[in-house]
Amino acid sequence: MLLKLLPEPDQKHLLGLAKLLALADKPLLWDGKTSDEFTSDTDLSALSIQEGEKEREMIAELEQSITRPSNTSVFGNSSSASSMFGWSSSTAFMSGSKSSDDVAAKLIDELKKYPVTKAEKPETRVQAATSVLKELLKGKRFELPTAPKVILFELLLVALRDGTITSVEWALLKEFQLHHQLEDFIFDDLLERAETLNQEVSKTISIILE
Repeated sequence: MLLKLLPEPDQKHLLGLAKLLALADKPLLWDGKTSDEFTSDTDLSALSIQEGEKEREMIAELEQSITRPSNTSVFGNSSSASSMFGWSSSTAFMSGSKSSDDVAAKLIDELKKYPVTKAEKPETRVQAATSVLKELLKGKRFELPTAPKVILFELLLVALRDGTITSVEWALLKEFQLHHQLEDFIFDDLLERAETLNQEVSKTISIILE
């Protein structure tokens, strides 16, 4: 929603954070099987995260919102004009996709450090995702002082896509707040506005579909 307020590097940073938040507590698969479906032939080293359709659509929408930087006027050519109206170039889309894939790979690598019997536990999911989050945040500098608040608001909307924020998502959001030293009242205000917006969008969709 507020993505356009961010410079392109910060937009791509947000994309990586959103991908992490979306995958942090999703079901784990070993060799394409859940832990209840293990057999003697299951390859326990083939770990993957079961990403839902809603998560894929959400990340795709974010990727498509990232515009390619241009030194020409937005009216200078058709590709710049399309960027002005929020349509992404193929270059930006591929760049965003690579970033998202990297985040998923890092999260899987972190989860592989834990025994299979512990990998699915919420505390393990928090620890693994937090390790990746800290790596993403390390050394990150924003051009605009308002950028952390914009990103936090967008991440809150990502977390609220199912109506509620899970314990794993909450831990990551609070870690982001702590890293950027955002006051509790700012976090609470942004959360309240994100919840209100999410509810209004849901109501609007319901009215349209009636």
